[in-house]
Amino acid sequence: MLTIFIDESGTLPDPKDKFVVICGVGVKRIKEAENIFTRILTSLKRRKIRIREIKFYHAGQNTKRQFLSGMASAGFEIFALVVDKKGRKITDSPENFVVLISDLANEINLWYKPDKLNIILDRHFSRKIDENKFNEFLKQKVNRGLKYQIKHIDSQQNFLVNIADMAAGAVLWKYSGKDLQFYNLIKENIVIEKIINWPEIKRKSLNKKTHLNQCKHPSK
Repeated sequence: MLTIFIDESGTLPDPKDKFVVICGVGVKRIKEAENIFTRILTSLKRRKIRIREIKFYHAGQNTKRQFLSGMASAGFEIFALVVDKKGRKITDSPENFVVLISDLANEINLWYKPDKLNIILDRHFSRKIDENKFNEFLKQKVNRGLKYQIKHIDSQQNFLVNIADMAAGAVLWKYSGKDLQFYNLIKENIVIEKIINWPEIKRKSLNKKTHLNQCKHPSK
């Protein structure tokens, strides 16, 4: 079963973040992902650098380059959703966050057409009630026929999800105009790079929900 690690870079509520990037990274052999972390941790240990977890915004330049180069060499396929917030301060709710994740999941499904997706999502909500709401909304938003299982993982407990964090950070730095070098390391692995603004993706999501409701409750 194909595993997709998903994480975001940038935030919905902060108006200073012009973009929010959601990245999914397809991994067919988990051992290859584990090997990247082993090499990075060994390198950090040799340089006597202590780090709680490998995140894009905490990692040094050399670590970013080594990690992203490892992802590229492993041939991991990357799916990027770049959302222009249009200067909005957007509530970080299950209803809004699922708009982003479901759109990316549908794109991934169209690309792979797998029998089933194993989605590993970096835990976004601290409250279990919000996580449960998100899961219910996701069922409504994904395309019909998409079979999946989803886990919300604390990245400090399962560091593999940080593969998606590294990809999302590199893509966000491209669109924020901060630095292109990290994006360039993985650009050949990016199979989908979708750019959309918040009003458009929100409207698309609402239309999909209306369509689903009409299908469930047809007119007499």
